[in-house]
This record gives sequence, structure tokens and C-alpha cells, in this order.
Amino acid sequence: MAVRSIIRTVNALARVVLLVAPLLASAGCAKLHARTAPPPIEAPLPPPRVIAPIDSEPLAPGVAAPGRRPPRDAPRAAPTPKPENADPPPPSVPSTNQPGDDPARALKTTADASGAEQKIRALLASAARDLGRIDYRTLNVDAQTQYDIARRFKEQAEEALTARNLVFAQQLADKAAALAGQLLKR
Repeated sequence: MAVRSIIRTVNALARVVLLVAPLLASAGCAKLHARTAPPPIEAPLPPPRVIAPIDSEPLAPGVAAPGRRPPRDAPRAAPTPKPENADPPPPSVPSTNQPGDDPARALKTTADASGAEQKIRALLASAARDLGRIDYRTLNVDAQTQYDIARRFKEQAEEALTARNLVFAQQLADKAAALAGQLLKR
């Protein structure tokens, strides 16, 4: 019997709490309103204007002061006519070429284009030989990605070689040969 009385007491307390708690919560929320308006925000005043002093010397008619437009009523100067048959003298440019130098030869990016082309072709042949020795199906995913990259470097190097971009072709052929060599060692 003692257990039943304890259960009744607990149930009675639970009912009281369930009835009183919402009343207390709503009463607390009703009082949490702001009673005063926020203070108005005051914008700062703009900075004072700085006006440059005007020169006291009068200017000739039709001449504008520095930084100003000429007056509208000022007469404009007539453009000077150019002689029709007079050619301007050619500009004097100091020459850096020594006597006997060929100017077209100075524009080349590599000293020996045929030697550079042979070196690039040798690297491409090496990369093609190494890539041909690799069985693509036995490679893992990372190695297959490297294989594809090496093959694409080789193709791009051949395109650059055809376009006579030897510097770019050299860089691509080096990368293709290096990747193919690393894949062959795996």
C-alpha cells in the first residue's frame, strides 16, 4: 500500500508541474520586450571641400589654366598644314649587330635547332619504347593514370615539334620519358 500512495503522490506532482510550467514560461516571455527605442544613428558630416588657390596672373585669351577646359568663346588655333611630299626622317636606332651578323639568325631561340630536334625525337622514341613494354591491364588505378599522362605528354610533344616550338616540345618529351621510365621500373 505504501507503494500506491507514493505513486499517487508522484502522479499528483506531475500534474501540477504540467499545469504550472506552461503558465510560468508564458509569463516570463511576456515581460521580455524592449521598452525603449534604440538611439538614432547619426551620420558623420562630409569632409570640408578643399579648393586650390587660383593664380593671380591673368591668362592669355584662349589658353586654359592647367586642369581646366578652355573657355567656349575662345578662338581655337588653326591646325598647321602638313607638307604632302615630306617624309619624316627614319628613326635612329643603334644596332647591336656586329658586321657580318645575320639578323634572322639572332632571332632563333636555340643555337642548334637540328640538334635539339634530334634530342627531342630520341626522348620521344625512348618514351614510346618504354610505354610499349608496359601491360596497361596489369597496372593499378594510379599507375594507369600515370601511363595516360605520359602518353598524352608524348602526343603533345609531337604536336609542339610539328609546330616548331622546340622549347615546349623538349619539356614535354622530358616529362613523358621520365614517367614512362618510372612506370617501367614498377
